Amino acid sequence: KYIIYTRKHGCSKYLLSLLFVGSAHGQFRNTSFTLESTVALNKGTNQISLLSATVGFPDSGAFLERRSLGVRSVIIQNSRGVKNFTVTPWVYQVGLLGEKLQIYTYEGSKNANWSSLGSSQQFTWYKSTFSAPKGKGPIALNLGSMGKGEAWVNGQSIGRYWVSFHTSAGLPSQTWYNVPRSFLKPRNNLLVVFEEEMGNTVNITVDAISVTKVCAHVTNSNPPPVISWRKSDKLSERHPGRRPKVYLNCPPRSNISKILFASFGNPYGNCEDYAAGLCHSSNSKAIVEKACLGKTKCTIVQSYKKFGGDPCPGVHKSLLVDVQCE
Repeated sequence: KYIIYTRKHGCSKYLLSLLFVGSAHGQFRNTSFTLESTVALNKGTNQISLLSATVGFPDSGAFLERRSLGVRSVIIQNSRGVKNFTVTPWVYQVGLLGEKLQIYTYEGSKNANWSSLGSSQQFTWYKSTFSAPKGKGPIALNLGSMGKGEAWVNGQSIGRYWVSFHTSAGLPSQTWYNVPRSFLKPRNNLLVVFEEEMGNTVNITVDAISVTKVCAHVTNSNPPPVISWRKSDKLSERHPGRRPKVYLNCPPRSNISKILFASFGNPYGNCEDYAAGLCHSSNSKAIVEKACLGKTKCTIVQSYKKFGGDPCPGVHKSLLVDVQCE
């Protein structure tokens, strides 16, 4: 049996004589973990390789010099006893060979022997090319079919992804990754992905994002715009600009064509699902229409004076606005 103990925010993969053994990772509240796997050792010399990644380092608190992360011990156990390899001399390298060779760039990719796409396996580099979607709107890389790794476009890192790690709701925290248009050419854009687990690269898509709605929700507790944080030696001076504001901004060459919802008071929900609450200013929509219709962007102060009076004194208020862009 092959046993590895780690501490803190660890995410590690383990290989034994080029055979994938297993992987494990810590959790938010329980960061330490143990990986145990049964393996068949070869006669003679066996090579053990560990790929260890640490997510976050301790940066505050007492006795930082005594706090450590990463692999703490490596043990091999069989019928004849236990061998502890923790204090055995280990060699290491920072990063992967593919990263050192920069095979995610055009020139660096020539240093690797690429083969046709076959069955998925762990620790694999993939590459492909694509044409930039038409238009000038935002572009996103959909990695919902992948497991865990990193993606590059034309040599620029799009970021690490961990689609296989689900939230408490049973869904990945993120599947779409922004690709700045400044990274792209009209054609022959190089996409390189390093997959640590099991992923289906066939279902990766590069999509143009169309923004047709813009929503904003502010409350009394939201901070005012930073530009209004001006120091004054006059304690009695009033600062009418220091109020939370709703900012609505449609994409270039589109304007606010319709106010889908507007409520000053205590609206229920958020920008995904909303409804007017028991406290609601009846002229909310008319005020927002006057300020925003036909404009690319607009700003509305979250203040009862803006909406012609306080609809329910003593109630904590917010302003929720949802608009359509065309």
